[in-house]
Order: sequence, then structure tokens, then C-alpha cells
Amino acid sequence: MSGGELSGEDKVLDLVAAIYDTALDASLWPDLLNRIGDAVGSPRVMFGFFDAATGLTEIHAPRVDPEVARSCAEWGADNPLPGLSAAQHPGKVFSISDFLTPDAFKSTAFYREWWRPNGWSLEPLTTNLMVDGNATAVLSIANAQDRPAFDSAEKRLFATLAKHLVRAVELQRRLYPVAIASENALTGLGRLPQGLMLVDAEARLVFANRTARAMLDAGEGIRLEKGAVVAARDADSGQTLRRMIGCCAAEAGGSSYSGGEAALRRGTGRLPLDILVMPIRPETAIVYMPWSSSRRPIAVLIVSDPETEMRARVERLRERFAFTPAEAAFALEIVKGDGRQAAADRLGITVGTARSHLSSIFDKTGSRRQAELVRLLLDI
Repeated sequence: MSGGELSGEDKVLDLVAAIYDTALDASLWPDLLNRIGDAVGSPRVMFGFFDAATGLTEIHAPRVDPEVARSCAEWGADNPLPGLSAAQHPGKVFSISDFLTPDAFKSTAFYREWWRPNGWSLEPLTTNLMVDGNATAVLSIANAQDRPAFDSAEKRLFATLAKHLVRAVELQRRLYPVAIASENALTGLGRLPQGLMLVDAEARLVFANRTARAMLDAGEGIRLEKGAVVAARDADSGQTLRRMIGCCAAEAGGSSYSGGEAALRRGTGRLPLDILVMPIRPETAIVYMPWSSSRRPIAVLIVSDPETEMRARVERLRERFAFTPAEAAFALEIVKGDGRQAAADRLGITVGTARSHLSSIFDKTGSRRQAELVRLLLDI
């Protein structure tokens, strides 16, 4: 090795570093795909996203004729390969021969009308980068039909890179919602158990974090209806939510509107969910889902449950003032501000028990009135 030239091992390490750079900046995917092709030995690198439930297919291949990539995506469910390979664990390298004999593949319309006319070999190297329900993200690299098959060194290199690519995709899926929230100046997200969702122009869910999924599953205040995020309880809240999301879609076209805030009512005795809707810039949306522009997120929804937040405050009060579990539960109810009787009714206790809890809470906190106690609960 002379000058600034990298050794073979250093080149691999440099490429692995580029993979993790791409996890932090999805706009680097095209260059990364080209570098992988150069390293493994073929310019024919394709990154595809397939969703059997929605029929969505996206293909990205920087060095492949765009018309060829587009025509591959148009095969959708008639392309037998994604369905056959969907059960493969992310990071495992496989090829067509793992599912079909050469004769069986050659008998398919996809082979006759797309694969063979475009000159792709029968032994590509392929790996799933993501498998999530019906959706898969697949990376494949293939030689031309008149080129030799990949040798053992090229296969080993692809297998090494595949493992890092899987981790990078998972990392990217976790990091980008946080980045979007940061760009919109949504502070305090890490301190509070908030739900985060990304939706498209029709309010269809594109992404939800764990807290948001739990809120949607509970169906109190907010839920999914035919894949779209809707208010669960009343028409007015639903119209407000649709209008705010619509404003975000309009902003992408140049409007000055920018989402808004609303309260989503829940059942009797429950505090409403608070929802903040903010637009996502079109260029940010493209970076977030580079393989899925058909479902481009246009709005980020931040949903807060004041009851959850209040429980966290009460837990801190328990630690500070040694509340019993019953006293902590009563403190959570009394802070709703509708009186001792209503709090007792919700807990199924007598007014006498409520009076006893309140007296003990006053003693432990040094409070003398309910209003003073509520302020303490809200401030801690």
C-alpha cells in the first residue's frame, strides 16, 4: 500500500462507516448504493420497498435506467420474488435459487417480460433490510447475464455489509421522527411520555412510536379508521383534527397555515388528550421515507395524555412525601378539580374515606386547602 491508498480491510471499514453516516442522513442513500455496487462488483444495485397490504412498491436504483426501475415497480404483486423472500430474516443473504429452480423462475411472466429483457443474471445477492408486518425493504445486487457469477469474496463482503445495513435502517427508523420533532422546536419530548405520529395528506398513519400505538389501540380520544387517524369521541374534534392536518398539506403547497392544537375528548371522568399538529417540510418528508414517496408524511402529531403525566407527578409526590398507593390515587383524582365527592365516586370509596385521605395528604405535603394542593401537584 502506498500514498493515501486504503488497504482492503480499511476500505471495508470506510464503507461500514458510510453506512452509519447514511443512518443519520437518509439523503446519502443513492451514493451509498453506488459505493456498495463498486465494492461488490456490479452497478446493478436496487433498493426496493414492498407492502403487500397496500400494494405499494417503490424501487430506487441510482445506476439503473429510471424507466427500467419504474417498470419493475409496476409489476407489484405479480413479481413473485418479494413474496417468496419476505420470510427471510433481515441480514440473511439469499438468491432466487433458494426459492425457485431456474426453470421454474424462467416460466414466470416476470422473468420473460422484465428480468430477461433487461439482462439480469439468475443469481443476484439479496437481503431483507426490514421486515415489518406486510412490508419489506429489500437490497439486491445483480450482474448482467453475460458476466460471471459473484465469487466467494464478493459474497462474503455483501454478507458483511448486509448486517450493518440492517442496523442502519433500524436506527434510521428510530431517529428520524425525533429529528423531525426537533426541527419543529418540540422541546421536552424526551422528558414526557408523549405519542408521536406521522401522517400523510389523507391522515393515513405512516409512523407511530410505542406510546402512540398504545393510544391508538386503546381507542380513547384517538383511533385508526381504515388506516387514517381520527378523533374517537365526537364529530367536532374530528373535524378540527382533519382541518389541522389539511392545513399542513396546504402548507406544503405554499399556504401560510400551520396545523394547530386541540383537545380530544375521552369517556366520562377522563381528561381529554392534548394534540399538537405541525407540518413537515416536503424535503424533510422525502428524506424520512426515501423509498416510499407515495405515502409521504406531511404532518407530525404529538399527543399528550395529561392523566399519564399527572400519574408521573403523583409518583414523584409519593417518593417525596411517602404517600400510600391509595393516597396517591386520590391525589390524582382530586387534581381534576371537580371536588372531593366526584373524586370519591370515581374511586368507589366513601366520602369519609376521601376525607381521611385528604387530611393525610394535607399533613404530608403541608397544604391546607385543595387549591394549594392542586398547585403543588401541577408544579412538582
